[in-house]
Amino acid sequence: MNGEIWFEIDSGGRFPLDDYGCRFLAGLRRAALSWDPLGVIAFDSWALALAGPSVLALLTVPEADPFGLQLRLAAGEFGGYWSDDCAIWEDYAPGAPGYINVRDPRAAPEDMALRAAEWIAAQLSRPLALEVHRGSGLGWRRRTWVFGDTGERTPCCRSCRRPVFPGAKPRRGETVVAPLRGAVPV
Repeated sequence: MNGEIWFEIDSGGRFPLDDYGCRFLAGLRRAALSWDPLGVIAFDSWALALAGPSVLALLTVPEADPFGLQLRLAAGEFGGYWSDDCAIWEDYAPGAPGYINVRDPRAAPEDMALRAAEWIAAQLSRPLALEVHRGSGLGWRRRTWVFGDTGERTPCCRSCRRPVFPGAKPRRGETVVAPLRGAVPV
């Protein structure tokens, strides 16, 4: 993978991409050309063919790597949510504001791609901050992603040490919030 095309298929996958997935990704790639002002580029995305057949597509928010958007597609349905890429498709809560579930067995994959692209563009326009709380005891840190438009909070992956906190680090017993991306003017 060289990151020159949007949602390039990871060649290390065990499963072939079916026609539905190919058509979905082609539609998503066409729509992605308008995302440049939102701060993401083709290098920030990748896709993987899964069993089922289905497709997993990921888009990393550069300021918040590895935090980003994940889409999972199967014929006639897709879901999307925010998460760290090291916690793929875990803690999925479809009722929260940052999630989408679309089920339409008659929808063409190009229509599903358009709906997915609109959701991604809306999500990339949301203000995002990283909150870090440092415990008063041993200095343990808890990281939480906070969306400024809804106050929605998503815990950072527990198994990674990224991202590096931008700005002054919290002292023991302190919580610090750093804005990473603001709303994009329309």
